[in-house]
Amino acid sequence: MGFSSQAGQVVFRTQAVQGTYQADTATAGVSMKLRSGSLGPSRELMIPDPEIGGGRDVNDAYLGAVSWSGEYEFYCRTDAFMTLLYAALGTHPAPSTTTGVSTHTFTPSDAAQLPFLSIEESLGASLETYQYTDCVVNTLHIESDANGYLMGTVGIIGAKQVAGATRAATPLSDNTPMYVGTNIGVTYNAVSLPGKSFSLDVNNNFEDDDFRLGSFYIGDLTPKRREVTASFGIRESSSALWRSAVYGSSAATAPGGLVNKQQLVITATTYEDIPAGTPATKYSMAITIPKFALTPYSLEASGDDVIESDIDGQALRPSLATPLMTVVTKSGLATVA
Repeated sequence: MGFSSQAGQVVFRTQAVQGTYQADTATAGVSMKLRSGSLGPSRELMIPDPEIGGGRDVNDAYLGAVSWSGEYEFYCRTDAFMTLLYAALGTHPAPSTTTGVSTHTFTPSDAAQLPFLSIEESLGASLETYQYTDCVVNTLHIESDANGYLMGTVGIIGAKQVAGATRAATPLSDNTPMYVGTNIGVTYNAVSLPGKSFSLDVNNNFEDDDFRLGSFYIGDLTPKRREVTASFGIRESSSALWRSAVYGSSAATAPGGLVNKQQLVITATTYEDIPAGTPATKYSMAITIPKFALTPYSLEASGDDVIESDIDGQALRPSLATPLMTVVTKSGLATVA
């Protein structure tokens, strides 16, 4: 008998204390539906070098220190995605709540440490159930085409794992609606872009090799320089964006040295309303990057093709008083798991 991947489950829970698996993960965590993915060990079989007098064959080996990492791919649903946003960015003040609707705001944290997650991962219906402690969101990626779903990929690094855990019987499952490209908009400098696709990436660049004498596990997971990038595909309707990216200004006719930094806003709403919302309110998310610099690119022509471009750019911190980016979500969930 085999084990179907579709019978598995993954439960995320914000962890209160570093080094301690969150005890209420099974009841207070959120179960995310996944397209694919799992965490796996990063561990080596340590083979000794050849020794004089030791013969030609390898005669022994040991197992080295270990960490766990991997990616989960998913369709973005608001409630579970908020837990990943909090872990990736780090700052989430208390939401504002009206009748049945909670508005959550997430911004990047300036703290030396980002929130840890406890994760329960069950493979198949009963193949194996793991509990992971001290997990961090190293990378978070979302993307959508005009005629597709809003999809995400999260890269996780975990410090500790135990196997043979008891699978959560009835975790809170995120059954909120999905987002589609027809309900997604992108503006740059307050001008709506003729976007065919977009993607956004948050990279925390965690250092994941802090192994110490006397232990199998990572001693600490420390985030390094944060990078937030985005890209979008457009059908060119003028050369304004190209001039901004290459010359530094949409009005320039020759290269300059300054970078044109404008606000980038990505919004998404569902077709469905939040069930208990009064007045009627859609699930939504709005991503605002106050200063976004376009990467220089080329206008490319080919045969009778309509000229289209894939444009990349970098989020820049305006000042210490202004966050690099802000994500605002609306949901019926008043707390982040």
